[in-house]
Amino acid sequence: MGYTTNGVKQAVWCSKETKPIEKFYLLDSASQKVIFEANAEKPMGAYGPFVQTQRLNFSAFITPGVYKLIADGAESPYFRIGDDVYKGAADFCLQYMRQQRSGFNPYLKDSCHTHDGYVLYGEKAGIKDSTHIDVVGGWHDASDYLQYSTTSANATYHLLMAYRDFPKLFTDEKQANGLDGKNGMADVLDEAKWGLDWLLKMNPRPDWMFNQIGDDRDHISMRIPKLDSQYGKGYERPVYFVSGEPQQRGKFMNATTGTSSTGEICKCFWH
Repeated sequence: MGYTTNGVKQAVWCSKETKPIEKFYLLDSASQKVIFEANAEKPMGAYGPFVQTQRLNFSAFITPGVYKLIADGAESPYFRIGDDVYKGAADFCLQYMRQQRSGFNPYLKDSCHTHDGYVLYGEKAGIKDSTHIDVVGGWHDASDYLQYSTTSANATYHLLMAYRDFPKLFTDEKQANGLDGKNGMADVLDEAKWGLDWLLKMNPRPDWMFNQIGDDRDHISMRIPKLDSQYGKGYERPVYFVSGEPQQRGKFMNATTGTSSTGEICKCFWH
């Protein structure tokens, strides 16, 4: 992102050789001249694949502009120094959340997983296995198509907390469906509502709570999201009811220890 004008400015020099460096230099992108130099800090030894590391502190340099660091022949990418280097960072992070949307995905401008899903483990609540329930929406988890109530609730909470604490950092550039256009609401709140609407679907009654959409079969093969037919029931995916008991699909026992946990590594504690 860059460095704020009067903030701390440090980089880390890494080498696969033990010999430390003495000086480093700051080069201006416009003039291509070195305009600042300083001594490197004391050698700090190995880190990861490198056998030698040193901090390069250039906090004393406070002129806004675009620069790069040079140290012992190594050059950094160009970066900015200025008071507004973090401008737009909050909204930028929301791009990832929009890319992960299930149902209508504004990044793809297409819909996916619109048939979710069929219930498993809901017998004690009077829900027969394979009963259809509408749980379309929410976000895909990480780099697969699985969806979890706990991780989604955590993400939604952080979106709301970010707006509560820093409301002026967020803008209104997207509609509620994630496409370009203003709707009178900060985009971070649009995204939080996307998560909340799905969480309500996963907890539709006081005595019904679902924890997870999909299971390990998600990882069988690559496929585009709107053609997700990994589960043998058309384009429907299984929706796991929180039963309070261990849940097992064939030989694939869930190994986590949280009460009613059905996630791969997710623990759901329901009171």
